[in-house]
Amino acid sequence: RRPHPHRWRYHLINIALAVFFYGLATYGAGTEIADWTPLILVRLWLPIFYFWWAYTWAGKTLHVFYEPEFSFDRPLIDAEERWFGNPSLWMARGQPAWLNEINNFFYWSYYLYAPSLAVALWAAGDWHRFEAMAMAINLGYAICYGLYPLYPLWGPRWALVSEGLLPRSEQILDGYLFTGFMNRIMWSDTPHKGGAMPSAHSATCVTFMIWCARVWGTEGMIVGGGIGIAMFISTVYGRYHYVIDVIVGVAIGFVAVFLADLLVPY
Repeated sequence: RRPHPHRWRYHLINIALAVFFYGLATYGAGTEIADWTPLILVRLWLPIFYFWWAYTWAGKTLHVFYEPEFSFDRPLIDAEERWFGNPSLWMARGQPAWLNEINNFFYWSYYLYAPSLAVALWAAGDWHRFEAMAMAINLGYAICYGLYPLYPLWGPRWALVSEGLLPRSEQILDGYLFTGFMNRIMWSDTPHKGGAMPSAHSATCVTFMIWCARVWGTEGMIVGGGIGIAMFISTVYGRYHYVIDVIVGVAIGFVAVFLADLLVPY
């Protein structure tokens, strides 16, 4: 471990941000939406897209405790092998491009989870449930991003190669539109190498599944559940996460929804 040279600056910025978002969340509390209409775009919609900024900031704190090239992947790979047979290694091996495309479509669908729920609740004028849903999404991100520095993990698409388990020629999957889109993102400078545990995708997916059922009833539960299960599979298939990452992310998703329901009753 090593002390990060700017750790106190990051702590101060995080405290300032916490104060800002607390003020934003409590301003206008107890009044009707109509009484503070100009704040709707900030208070309701900004949190839906908050994760883009939050993920960028998570990269600043990712290596506060450990060197950038340090990871816990090796013991996790061993655990995956013992418990699950290491599916992130073999699921996509030798598969056709069309199957890669289907899996990457469901992994890409993650970007629509929060916006689709937000549009539905906004259209219904269901402001308080809008806030509860957004709170659950953001609590999931906050917990996941806060854990990244404590347990840095590269994820299977990098670690399986570095550990000599996967040939570099098999590292990038072939496909079409969605596979190409995800490859451009995942093999650019955007992803944080070391931020795989827990899976924020899975935490968000749990919130999406629960709120699909709340918004659209039985039909939402069936459709949202099917999309969610496919996303869980695709995140391991594409070697974005280990099964353990997904399990921890799912648990965090349930915790985030539970806490949001307590903090934002509707």
